[in-house]
This record gives sequence, C-alpha cells and structure tokens, in this order.
Amino acid sequence: MDLAPQATISLGGAEDLPRIYEDMERQFPPCELYRYKIFMQLLNNNRYKILLYKRASDGELLGYALVYTIEDNNILWIDYLAVLKEYQGQGWGKALFRALWQKYCGPFDGMLFSVEYVSETDPELAERQKRRIAFYESLGAHRLHAEFQQPCDEGSFPMYLYFKPRCGFITLSRMAQIQAITQMYDYCFFYMKRRKELLPGYKCTIVDEQFND
Repeated sequence: MDLAPQATISLGGAEDLPRIYEDMERQFPPCELYRYKIFMQLLNNNRYKILLYKRASDGELLGYALVYTIEDNNILWIDYLAVLKEYQGQGWGKALFRALWQKYCGPFDGMLFSVEYVSETDPELAERQKRRIAFYESLGAHRLHAEFQQPCDEGSFPMYLYFKPRCGFITLSRMAQIQAITQMYDYCFFYMKRRKELLPGYKCTIVDEQFND
C-alpha cells in the first residue's frame, strides 16, 4: 500500500528537536546517537536539516529524517530515518523513504546512508536488523563494498553503507564515495578527534560501484 500521497515532507527546525530526540532515544542504540547539544550545533549550520513527515489530513507527525547535504558532491547523506513507534507496521516507512527519494533524487544523484551489521550474538536483534536490510534493498538501495566505520566515543564500529541512486544514475565512483565520507566525518563528527584516522583504515575497500538502471 502506497501511503505517500497522504503525507508530506516539510522542513523542521531546532524547535522540533526535543520531540524528535525523545523518539530517537527510544529507537536508536546510544552508540549511534549524537548528544543533544551536538544536534543543536549541526542544525545551526546550513547543510544539516530536520525533515518532518506529516499526515496531510491533520498534520500529525508520522516520522522524520535528519539529512546532511554533502557539498560539491551531489549526494544526500541520510543520517537518521524513522517512523514514530505508534505508526510503524502501517506502510509509512516505505512511503517516507520513497518521498525522500522523489524529493531529492532529481537535484541529487542519490542518497547515501549506513545500516547496522547483523548481530551474531543476539538472535532477536539479528532478525530485526535483517528485516531492516531487506526493507532498504526492496526499495532499490544497493549495499556498497566499503567497510565503513561509524565514529563513536570509543573509536568506531562497522556499519553497512548503502546507496539509493536516482533513475538513470548507474555508477558511483570511488572518489565520490571518499569525498562524501570525508565531508560527512568532518561535518557531522567534527567533535571527535580520531575521526580522521578511520577512513585510511578501510579506504582500500572502496571501489567504483555499478548499478542496474
């Protein structure tokens, strides 16, 4: 069921962060979350934004995305994407992802984002992670070869890197990926001193990617 016509994406602001952050604390592992004050700093800059996904009939908030526009690279980094707990399982997740893609994959070549590795020790968590991966792949996102490392207070942890290209965009160069990751590290993780040590450790795994049109 395609619910996209019944909801719209609008630009949010710092005033929306308290509600969004409260939901994020319930839905995302602590290691994947910035501190609240970091979000506020990011939102005060031009390239990091909150997008609100609201039901058209009454303006009810259904979900949200936090995105970073990568400069001079024509790629949108989806930092966080979620549907509120009470609206999950109703098709809104697919509708939100498609709405983002329709909105940005014209001016942009595609959307880049990270996804959790599948747990080898927690079967219940592993099933949720597998469903999340299947969700994105069913929507046309491609797993990249890069052995991406997500910065965190303890250093880093591995994440899958995915890319959803716009129609007709069938290649993603190694150089474009390196530029995007470098900018994202410096912009979103500016406060982590060891961020510059990460990319050299897996740079050799980044390759030119080819997609089926």
